[in-house]
Amino acid sequence: MPEIWLKYGTTDVVLDIKFENIANQISSTFQVSLDQEDIKTAITSGIPITDKMLILGLSASKAAAKTITMLAQEAHTKGLSFTIDVPHKIASSLRANLADIETTPVNRIDYQSLNDRMAKFQNTVIVSSAAYDPLFGFSGAPTALLRNLLADQMAEAFNARKDNRPAPGIEGNPLKVATSAVESIPAFSIELVADGDNVRGIHTGGIKEAFDKAIEQLQSISTIEAELVKCAIISASDEPSSHSTLATALNSLWNSIHIIKEGGTAILLAEAREGIGGGALQMSIEGRLKQEQLHLSPYIDGLEHLLFIEELRVKYDMGLVSTLPHYYTKTKLGFTPYSGTKDVLQKLQEKHGKNFRTLVLSNADITLLKSKAG
Repeated sequence: MPEIWLKYGTTDVVLDIKFENIANQISSTFQVSLDQEDIKTAITSGIPITDKMLILGLSASKAAAKTITMLAQEAHTKGLSFTIDVPHKIASSLRANLADIETTPVNRIDYQSLNDRMAKFQNTVIVSSAAYDPLFGFSGAPTALLRNLLADQMAEAFNARKDNRPAPGIEGNPLKVATSAVESIPAFSIELVADGDNVRGIHTGGIKEAFDKAIEQLQSISTIEAELVKCAIISASDEPSSHSTLATALNSLWNSIHIIKEGGTAILLAEAREGIGGGALQMSIEGRLKQEQLHLSPYIDGLEHLLFIEELRVKYDMGLVSTLPHYYTKTKLGFTPYSGTKDVLQKLQEKHGKNFRTLVLSNADITLLKSKAG
C-alpha cells in the first residue's frame, strides 16, 4: 500500500490507498529551476531599478516574495528608496515570506486609484505569479489588478463569461477584458512561473507582455493528458495562498473537475485555516445573499464560486476535507464533508465499490488536465 502525501494547509496528510484503487497520480512539480544568480540577472536586466520605486506585490507566493526581496536588496545596495504595496487579502501571507526585508513596511492597499498612487513614484514594478483560473482561464498580474483595484473592469470581465462553468486554461472573453484593461497602465511587470521556491521562468516587460509569455510557458510545462475518471482527490500546491481560505482553495477544484465523469465524485483537500475568505461565499453562508439573487447580483468578490456550485452540484458529488464547520460547507454550500483521508477512502468504497479507482491530483492550481477523450 503506497503512502501518498498531499498538501493540507501548512502540513501534509497521508493517503493510505491501495495500488488497485489508484487510476492515476498526477503532479506537475517543475523539475528544473533557475538558480539565485539566474533569477537576479533576469530581474535586474529586465527591470529598471530606480529611486522612488513602487513595488506592487500581487502574489503571496514564495517565488514572488523572493523576487520582491531581490528587488528591495538591489535598491538598498544602490541607496535607492522603495515602497512595497500589497492587497489586503494577501498581506499577511506575503509578509510571512518577506523575512529578509522585515524592516521594510509592507503597506496594505487602501487606495481607490492605481494611477494616482503610481503618480507619486518614479517607477512602478508589479510582481505576480501565473497560474490557472476557472473564470479568466489564467491568473496573473492582469487578473489580480482587476480583482483588487479595477472594480468596473472586473464586473465587465465577469459579465463577459460564456456560461457558469469553469474554464481553466481557456483564453476567453473575461481574459480579453483583463488584458485590454491593463495595457495602458505604465508599469513594468515581473510574471513568474513557479512551484513554491522552484522558479522555472521569469518574464519581464509591460503587464500584458510579461503575462502572455508566462502563460505560454506555464501551459507548455504543466499541461497533462489524462483519462476521464469516476473519482478524484484534489489538492493545491504548497503555496499557503492557494488554500488558506475556501475561496482560494476552490479554484483547484474548478480547475480539475472537467476530468471527472458525470455522476462522479470530486473531493477537495482544503484546510482553509483562515476561514471562508469573505466576499460572496461569506454573504451566502450568512444568509445575506440568497440563491435566487445570484443571477441578478452585481459582481461581488467570489460570486463565480456560487454559480459554479449551482451549475455543477447536479452533475457531481463534490466533497470537502476541511476545518470549516459542516454547517457551512454542507448545509449552506452543498458540499459533502469528510473528516479526513481515511473517511474519504471509506466513503468512496461505499459509493463506488471496493474496486473503485480514483485520480490523485496535487498542485491543481498550476496543473492543466486535458482529457484524452477530447
